[in-house]
Amino acid sequence: MHNKLKIGEFSILGHVSVRMLRHYEKLGLLEPAEIDTFTSYRYYTLDQLPRLNRIIALKELGFSLEQVGDILSRNPTAEEMRALLNERRAMRAAEIEQGGR
Repeated sequence: MHNKLKIGEFSILGHVSVRMLRHYEKLGLLEPAEIDTFTSYRYYTLDQLPRLNRIIALKELGFSLEQVGDILSRNPTAEEMRALLNERRAMRAAEIEQGGR
């Protein structure tokens, strides 16, 4: 099983809990690359880390997981993601300046 990581290994690399990865899977945000039919072990690949990082970045900017799913379903380019993140940061900064959350 070269290039495949067990869920625990992937969670360490992605800095998220196994529980959170299972939650993302349940919501359809991040499917494992493979699920062993006998053991039900979930395997991920390094190629899936950028998607996980996008999920985390969007969530940290205050997007709901439903909104994250909508955004990722459009498969934004890196430039579109950067623009979206900058826009959201500006909105959050304005909210903080006004004393709200």
